[in-house]
Amino acid sequence: MKENNKMPKVYTIMWAVIAVAYGLWMSIFMSWNQYESINPEPFLELPTDAFVKMFDGVLQKPMYPSALIYWIWVIGSTILLFLYPVFIKKILYSDKLSKATTIFCVINLFVGCAFITVYGFLDYPEQFGNILTDVTASMLGLKYPWLFKCWGVFASLSIFTNTLYMYRKNNYFSKFGVIVTSIGCASIFVTINVPSAGLDLVATPRCLGHWSTALIFAFLAAAGIIVFLIHMVKTKDKKYIVATILFAAILALMLVLLVTVGKSAFIENLPMWVAYILLFVVNFTSFFDNKKETSKV
Repeated sequence: MKENNKMPKVYTIMWAVIAVAYGLWMSIFMSWNQYESINPEPFLELPTDAFVKMFDGVLQKPMYPSALIYWIWVIGSTILLFLYPVFIKKILYSDKLSKATTIFCVINLFVGCAFITVYGFLDYPEQFGNILTDVTASMLGLKYPWLFKCWGVFASLSIFTNTLYMYRKNNYFSKFGVIVTSIGCASIFVTINVPSAGLDLVATPRCLGHWSTALIFAFLAAAGIIVFLIHMVKTKDKKYIVATILFAAILALMLVLLVTVGKSAFIENLPMWVAYILLFVVNFTSFFDNKKETSKV
């Protein structure tokens, strides 16, 4: 445990800037009726290729039923972002990990894992082909925009709080790790507010905003875990060495599959499932509890 467990101000400032920037972006540059929606049901008899071409990137339900719903979401999601430094304080810089904190984090972990799993296999639309190779979380979001928002929120909260819990349990206080995890978990809030533009509109701000922030979330959230694993590898603990190799191998496999097979919710979920398993084992079992070192402050 750090002798001085006072939380650095940089975290509060960083998250305040993120929350204010997000609130302004949603208030000034976005609007409740910005993205049009079309009911695809009259066209379901079209051949698969024709259907995909017509509805690629098109919302199948309104993202927001009314302006009131939109502003409730804007205010609620902005307040949530302001709570992230509170999580840092309560989890990483508390005097000790309380039972309430442990329960909060383990519930977050199970809810996040369960939701992304169910969401990824939520639908088997024939127009999108094979569930293992064609249906992505973003494409499902075109049909289920509010469930896609929940997907992003639950994934962000569960990975963020449990990465912090892992750090605190192992007396690891890497500013780099906290910052990259924070940026990654904040970026998904852009992804879930900007629906996928599909494959035919790659060079548009909508597509670049959606894809880039999704990738930032994926790689920086993973980076927050990787820097911890690398730190623990330096202790020459064989269990952490094996865990690091396996985690890196899964990330490499995901990249290979994305290039060779294509995007899919199944492929997208692979590293998430492995991250959840790793976080659960490190945080809530005694499997890794031997030969730990206190990190440098």
